Amino acid sequence: MKTNAAILILALAACNSGDAPDKKVADVPLENAADTTWGTSAKNYALLDLPNLDDNVKGDTLLVYTTHQVGNDLFVMAAKNKEDKREGLRLYLYTPRPDSTADVLAVSAPAYDSSTMLPTYFTTGDTADGVVILANFGEKESWGQKVFWLKGHEFRDLGWLDVAHREWKTRDDSTVQWRTNIAPFARVQGHNDQFKITFTGDSLQLFDDLAGNQERMFATGRIAYRYDGRQMVLYEDGQERLPKHPL
Repeated sequence: MKTNAAILILALAACNSGDAPDKKVADVPLENAADTTWGTSAKNYALLDLPNLDDNVKGDTLLVYTTHQVGNDLFVMAAKNKEDKREGLRLYLYTPRPDSTADVLAVSAPAYDSSTMLPTYFTTGDTADGVVILANFGEKESWGQKVFWLKGHEFRDLGWLDVAHREWKTRDDSTVQWRTNIAPFARVQGHNDQFKITFTGDSLQLFDDLAGNQERMFATGRIAYRYDGRQMVLYEDGQERLPKHPL
């Protein structure tokens, strides 16, 4: 990661058919229709490899998990109130004061019972486009990703990606499937305040296909998400899968 590039990038303008878990994934990924709808007008958001820094704020109220510098004197930390028993971790955009306290500029929606809220950052390099953040939720394994758009000193909640990267680990002489953070394998594009997210790699786990099936494995090219300006929509083989809203 190049520090100067990272600072330039985020000086924020102030201001079915997947297989069951015990079966093989389809050998040939399909080109996802959601990945081509915008053509050359789409802006590509590249992954920023930001190092996790030591805490640069002190206080009795917050327990800090991660710290990333996203601009000149601008930082994002994943932290929670030490006394909080319900809402859990949040992302905080802040600048550190001379007395080592935080001047908080924005706070994200909470992670509630998730033990982690690990952010991965994506940017076009243009401050006007903001930064897309995929925040990994989970405990020992990943539960999926909460997506935020950090723009104008605001964390805009774009919705949920119900997917995880699949790995295999050896435990007690057995090989087991392990669900890990898929954010490093994501590709993000934006157009007119809408976003689409696709994935690289061999396969992924889709926790719920919104058609009555859970814990399904797919070749990565068959699954995509699109934020249409109102909600995050799942695409399977280019077909919309909309959540069933209560009456």
